[in-house]
Amino acid sequence: MKRTWIMALMMGLLCLQGCKQKASQSESVATEQSDNEIEQLIYHYPLGSTEVVLLSDGQNTGDPSVLIGASEEIIKEFVPTGKAGSAFNIFLLKLNGKNILVDSGMGFHLVENLAKEGISHEQVDMVLLTHMHGDHIGGLMKDGQRVFPNAELYISKKEVAYWTDKKIQASLPEGQQRGFAGAQAVVEAYKDKLHLFEPQQAEKMEELIPGVKSIASYGHTPGHTCYLVENGGSKLFIWGDLINFPTVQVPHPEIPTRHDIDPVKAAESRAQVLNWLESQGLTVAGMHVPYPGMGNLTRTQRGLELQLLK
Repeated sequence: MKRTWIMALMMGLLCLQGCKQKASQSESVATEQSDNEIEQLIYHYPLGSTEVVLLSDGQNTGDPSVLIGASEEIIKEFVPTGKAGSAFNIFLLKLNGKNILVDSGMGFHLVENLAKEGISHEQVDMVLLTHMHGDHIGGLMKDGQRVFPNAELYISKKEVAYWTDKKIQASLPEGQQRGFAGAQAVVEAYKDKLHLFEPQQAEKMEELIPGVKSIASYGHTPGHTCYLVENGGSKLFIWGDLINFPTVQVPHPEIPTRHDIDPVKAAESRAQVLNWLESQGLTVAGMHVPYPGMGNLTRTQRGLELQLLK
């Protein structure tokens, strides 16, 4: 049942080309964005001698009904209005003369946002994926072709192994199988540019490419990966979907969501990484953190909380 909810919500809709999955939640984003929300798509964060740029596919609101096992008391305390800020984010790293994307969103605004930064789709050098849910790989393909013809694509081995497993795919309802087909279409399209790797725990993380280290954070998906970006002594930790609902899951990492393929493992990873992040005092960024998509962890009387950057 959990897996049915996960895939139905995250990958319920798939474009005819087979890779641009748009979950029902994602579809609502496209129709509900206000003019003000459209303006909140780009944010520049200085990092040493360079910068990281938020390229958002849109701002949204999160519904606490996606949380598994959250008590009424927790919801009332952390989501008093019944809704919380959310988003669908991509991050552009400008490192060592390279244009590097972390995830690709759903493709709603990515190419046009890149153009605003003076970058064409052909000038994207690398894409680092946190995982292969539809709202993270949807911007990689259009009309059956790869959007970034010159980009090297980095994905963890475990992630690709899961989404290309035909036995797992065949065991699921048809609606969920389409999500697998979309991921497989991406792997096939970028096969000559594909780099598979094995991320390590935060304490033993290794450099994936110059300026970026990968961190294992399995559970949301079997190969979910976070990234630590470093430049000139400055650091930014991109946690992907380790946390889907920040207002609740930062102070209560034990609470999973219906989007987690393995809720127990996801909660374990969330607690471990948050403990490490707090000890390091790092600025963080997330794919479902509302504009500007980044913030700092602060210990309050209510527990650990995320304070968004101004």
